[in-house]
Amino acid sequence: MMLQTVDRALRLVRLVASRGEMTLTEAAGALQISVSMAHRLLRTCAEAGYLDQELRHGPYTIGPALRQINADVARGSTLPGLLGGVLRQVAEGMLETTSLAVLEGRNIRFILTEEGTHLVRIARPVRTVTPAHATAAGRALLAGLTDDDLAARYQGAALETVQPGTIQDWAQLKAEIKKVRNRGWAIQVGEAQPGVAALAMPLRDGFGQTVAAVTVMVPYLRLSRSDDARSLAHRLRPYADQMERRLSATSTHSPR
Repeated sequence: MMLQTVDRALRLVRLVASRGEMTLTEAAGALQISVSMAHRLLRTCAEAGYLDQELRHGPYTIGPALRQINADVARGSTLPGLLGGVLRQVAEGMLETTSLAVLEGRNIRFILTEEGTHLVRIARPVRTVTPAHATAAGRALLAGLTDDDLAARYQGAALETVQPGTIQDWAQLKAEIKKVRNRGWAIQVGEAQPGVAALAMPLRDGFGQTVAAVTVMVPYLRLSRSDDARSLAHRLRPYADQMERRLSATSTHSPR
């Protein structure tokens, strides 16, 4: 019964998306269910933000949550083309391997990587998708969330132990995110992969929304001293600023 309800809800959302709008009667007819059942499905989807109804007895249209999903997918597919040139400059100028990452729930996805030319360097990330809390890029992205959004994702959740030194609880993560917000960059040393350290900066669009992170990965020893991270951040900052200027120039929608 539960799977059937989920299937109907998904079909309903797809129908509204394809038609642009749909009334209660049309929904019941399309799914061949009773009007009362169609009403419950429509209201459930609307309460979750996947559908919207401006007038009480009016048709249903696509809601803000579905629009945000569409924007997230589009962003992930367009960012490499928009920022790829600057990412190559980072790899060439800093000689280190560098990546763009986006947030997916409690994980991050590396969407583009340029390998550095330093004699001793880090290869491309072993995992395309990895827990956000264990990576510099993930922490940079999480810092862009509101406190409520961050708590909704992590409070009470079990954090995966990627390496022995990985952050393991909500209190530690919250404290680390506060540091990231204060200094403007995130760091991890050996928490995602043995012998690998990374520094990342959030990338914001013209509306101030964090849409990606740029991260530089280096051998552990190159971030072993207290001044190493600040020096690396100073070198990365101009490239991050250049990426944000490109994002601002192409921002065409306001976050909902």
